[in-house]
Amino acid sequence: MSVTGGANPVKKRFDIKKTLLILLTAVVLVGITSYIAYETITAEVTVVQNGEEVEKTTAANNVNELMDELGIDVSKHDELSVSLEDELTDGMVIEYKEAQEVNVAIDDQEETYYTTQEQVKDFLEEESIDLSDHDQVSVDLNAEIKDGLKIDIDRAFEVTVNDGGEEHTAMVTNQSVGELLKDLNIELSDHDQINAELDDSVQNQSSIDIVRVTKEKVTEEVEIPYETVRENDSDLLRGNQEVVKSGKEGKKVETYEVTKENGEVVSRELVDEEVVEDSVNQVVAVGTKAPVTLVDSKGEWMNFTSTKYTAFCDGCTGSTATGVDVSNTIYYNGMRIIAVDPSVIPLDSIVEVKVGNNTFKAIAKDTGGAIKGKKIDILVDSKQEAWNWGYRSVQVRMLKEG
Repeated sequence: MSVTGGANPVKKRFDIKKTLLILLTAVVLVGITSYIAYETITAEVTVVQNGEEVEKTTAANNVNELMDELGIDVSKHDELSVSLEDELTDGMVIEYKEAQEVNVAIDDQEETYYTTQEQVKDFLEEESIDLSDHDQVSVDLNAEIKDGLKIDIDRAFEVTVNDGGEEHTAMVTNQSVGELLKDLNIELSDHDQINAELDDSVQNQSSIDIVRVTKEKVTEEVEIPYETVRENDSDLLRGNQEVVKSGKEGKKVETYEVTKENGEVVSRELVDEEVVEDSVNQVVAVGTKAPVTLVDSKGEWMNFTSTKYTAFCDGCTGSTATGVDVSNTIYYNGMRIIAVDPSVIPLDSIVEVKVGNNTFKAIAKDTGGAIKGKKIDILVDSKQEAWNWGYRSVQVRMLKEG
């Protein structure tokens, strides 16, 4: 039997297998090529973002493209372990830390900072913000830095408190005057004075002055002087005076409020007085009786009894009854001084005294308790002369009536 004009079945099956083999080979080659190309253009990198580690396979060419791929916007304040322009390499580790905003106010002057430090103390050190032992900080130095953190720093300064002359110094920040005084254990009384209000803030380089004011009551016993009352006496010769009632001083207790500032008396005010003993007025009789002159005003000689006395005899004071100082003299305007009975020889009269054949002018400037009637007492220098004279008769005549 013969076959003509038909396909060979064996050959046809062979062609299909060959075609399938070629297609499979092509697919494998494409896969291998793609794999080789992928492995060539990608890199396995590790990104540590704010302490969290992320494994990343990327086809990015450099760090900047990787950051964009991860949605990380790197600012100039952020911390990056490599440069943004560095090419990525397989196995590369990139550390990124985002900067936190920190607002610092020093004595109300505020400034904004950005930092990647973990704690407040490290941030302050990084920014060279030094603190003294007395400065006040609003947050703990070991506190964790968080975005938007506000740090208030009050710088301490020295203040002098002059407490009534005693000086105290203290380092303060934003204290009030009252708080400062409390810290220094300084208490004010109701009367003390201070050059500031207690609610006022303490100012830098200021001085607080306290004046210690004390008020105390003081009592004193004071004499009340007596007054002299003069009464006319018609039985007493004109020109004569006589104490008929002695005066006596009274007593009163005065109470003063004494104010002292820092121990010094600044005022003394009388607040009360009490009379504990009344004064007694002195009563003086003033003579109004006209004297009867027994000496002849025409200048005729009359007989008198005479004695002599000194300026410092018993009961004498060195001054005459008319106020003449005779402690060093026995003369007045060149004339001898005599004591008289004013009812016989008026005071200030000028007379002539005759002793034997000797005469001298005298002026009536004194009186005496024992000189009564027609008697004169002649002032001399010594007691011996007065004793030797004793009592003698003399003659007297008026030259000029006083």
